[in-house]
Parts: sequence; C-alpha cells; structure tokens
Amino acid sequence: MNDLAYIFYSIKSRSLNSSLSVLLTSFGIVIALLISQFSNHIKNRLDSDGKGIDIVVGAKGSPLQLVLSSIYHIDIPNGNIPYKSALEISKNPLIEKAIPLALGDNWKGYRIVGTSYDYLKHFDVKIDQGRLWNDDFEMIAGADIDVKINQKISGAHGLIDGGGVHDEHSYKIVGSLKPSGSVVDRLLLTSVNSVLEIHGLEDIHHDAEHNHNHKSDKNNDEHHESYKDKKHNHKEKIKDHHEEHVDDHHQDHDDHNHSNQNEHDVNKKFKNVNSNQKNFKSSETYLNEPEITALLIKTNSPIANVNLPRSINRETNMQAANPALEITRLTSMLGFGSKTFSLLSTLLISIAILSIFSGLAGNLENRMGDLAILRAIGYTKKRIFKIIVLEGTLIISFGILLGVIMSFFAFEIFSNLITPLNVSKAKFVLNFDFYFIITVVLFSGFIASLIPAYNGSKISVANQLSQNI
Repeated sequence: MNDLAYIFYSIKSRSLNSSLSVLLTSFGIVIALLISQFSNHIKNRLDSDGKGIDIVVGAKGSPLQLVLSSIYHIDIPNGNIPYKSALEISKNPLIEKAIPLALGDNWKGYRIVGTSYDYLKHFDVKIDQGRLWNDDFEMIAGADIDVKINQKISGAHGLIDGGGVHDEHSYKIVGSLKPSGSVVDRLLLTSVNSVLEIHGLEDIHHDAEHNHNHKSDKNNDEHHESYKDKKHNHKEKIKDHHEEHVDDHHQDHDDHNHSNQNEHDVNKKFKNVNSNQKNFKSSETYLNEPEITALLIKTNSPIANVNLPRSINRETNMQAANPALEITRLTSMLGFGSKTFSLLSTLLISIAILSIFSGLAGNLENRMGDLAILRAIGYTKKRIFKIIVLEGTLIISFGILLGVIMSFFAFEIFSNLITPLNVSKAKFVLNFDFYFIITVVLFSGFIASLIPAYNGSKISVANQLSQNI
C-alpha cells in the first residue's frame, strides 16, 4: 500500500470526524472570502467613483443620501435646488470646477443624467462610437448599456424601472462610451436642458457657456438663437397676458369714473391691479424656474473643503456634503458588521483546525498498532511523520477547495440579489486577500498536524508489537 492510499484509508476510517473538519473549514473560508471580496469591491468603487469630488451641493436632507445619489447613483436624491442659486455658488473663487446634475428619470433601470461635458472629462471617459450630444434630447450611453446608435428611447419617471413613461418626448442615442470601470458605464447622459424641458422647467445656458470647445461655432449660434427665441416667446406670452389684465382694469377704471367714484378709490384699485400683476409675474417665474439635483464641486485647496460646506449650510437653503467624510462614516458602520463576520469566520476556521488536531491526536491511539507494523516492514520515522502531516493537510485542503467553490457561487447569488452590487458589476477577484486567506488556513492545518505526526513518528515498535501479542 502506498502512502496516499494509506492516508485515504485512514480518513475513511474516521469519516464523520473528517467530514466535520472539512465542513467547518469550508464555512469559515466562505465567510472570510465573501467579506474580503465585498469589502474590496465597495472600497474600490467608492474610491474610483468619488475621486476628485470634494463637495456635493444639493437639497436639505441626509448628507449621506445626497452623496450616494449624486456621486454613486445608488440612492434617491433629497430633492432639487434652484439652478440660479447653484450658479452663484459655482462662481466662488475657492471652486475650481462645478458640474451640474439633473436627475429624475430612467430607462430600463438605467438613470438618465442631465449634465455637462465636464462630467465626462472628470471621469476621463472617451467616445467609443458616434459622438457627444449637441442638441437637446440627444443622448450618449455608458458602456454597460445595450443600445444602438440612432435608437430612440423614452425615459420613465423615477430612478428605478417601472415609472410612468414620458411619451411626449423621446431621446436619440447619438453615441456610446468606452468602458471606464466607473459609475459612468451604467448611465445615460444628456444635456441639462433636456431633463429640464421634459419636466416643464426653463432652459439654461450651461451647456452653451461651458462646452463651447466641443461644438462648432455654427451649432453654438443655433443653440443661442434657439434659446433666445424660446425666452422671447415666453416673455411675449407673459407680456400679452399682463396687457389683457391692464386693459380690463382700465375699462373698470372708466366705468367707475362714470359711476362718480372718487379719485382716491380709483388710485387704490390701480395699486391693487399692479400688485396682482407683480404677484402673477412672481408666480409665473417661480413655476418655471430651472432646478437641478446636485452640483459636484472640486475646490482649489483642502481648506476650502472644510470652510465652503459650512458657509453653504449656514447661509443658504441648500446643503453641502463632504463625500470623504460621509463615506468614512459609511465604511465605519459597515466595518462594525464586517469585523463581526470576520470574527465568526476566524472562530469557524479555528474550530476546524482544532477538529483536525483532535481527530489526528485522538485517532493516533487506535492507530498505534498499524504504525508499528509500518515501522516493522521498513517505514522510517520521517516517513511516518510525513504521512500524518499529509493526512491533516489533505483534510484542510478539501475544506479550502469546497469553501472556494461555495464562495464563488454565494458571491454570484448575492451580487444578483443585492441591487448596489448588481448595478456596480461586482466580480469575484483573485486578489492578494484571496491568496492570503487560503495560505493562512492551509498553513494552520499543517501546524495542527505537526504534534500528532511527531508523537506518531516516535512510536516504539517493540513495545507496541509486544502489547498487541
């Protein structure tokens, strides 16, 4: 009988104890690897997607929710903020770059984001096919979205699939982006004005002002003229409406004069008319005021990262959140649960190691006769030592192999069930932590078998055989 055959025979003879050691090892491996894989994926995505964004300005509410919805697109925004107010903030000399975001719709679960070309520059994303948007309701798609150039799509209200579709407007896909490994891969990008118009809000000049390097002069002129025409028509409508009110009230004034009312009452009524006109104009402007969801800011200095949010939170009705601070809080909360599972994983692996040790040591007493016979037929102490060590190492190796297989399938299941992991394309990676965990567990199994192997190799052949006679 060769050494390997003897080892398998020994494991089979104590199958219950060996199976328990394998299962405990595999469960410990599963927990350890899942924690490592998910933690590394989350950390890498948080670092890459949030890189270079120092402050996020948005509506009052949860600062963490603001950061998650605006930078990572995995939460619902707190609300909208007036574009004029955001524009005033962006003029602050402490700000190097400010990128607007207008959210509110999705297509098959992929978020439609109104923004500027600076958003693409920030993530260093390049065009793969087609071109960038030049006009309203032109759109480019991230690398993970299956669409075709010139395809027309209609957005649905809300940021998750299932909302009411905006049938009155459709977007035209004019380009697709190269894979970047960032959040942009799963976004549909268009101009801010497209999102504003589809929600009945006034247009802004942001794209024309900040993206002129990406358009031809002709396209810019057309965009400006179109914008001016819209503004002119809007103002003419308000003016005509006001003139109708003024004519009506003039007629009332004449009627009242013919009715011999005094001049004081007439002037009073004219004041009321003017007040009503102002209120009408204010209401009309408010209802059509452009709003955006958030402003992504890169500052000029680390000091601005501290002082600017305080100033915005204190002096405006908006909220400024520091992504680094909020993500640190998030990871600290996740870290508590991660440490708990790590301890559980360590406990299971430790129990598995002790089980291997106790199994080998406990079974050694029953195997003394077999080992003595092996020594008698020519097996050396070194060979006996190697057999017992290999037996312990083989048991732990079975546990590791089963644990890795279970970890892979468990990772795939959780990645499909948990939305943030699914949309961020979590993948099982054979990284340093993976090999470190495997190596540590394997080494621990090897160490656990050393003492039983040493005791077995020191057996006295004469004494053992005399006891068996």
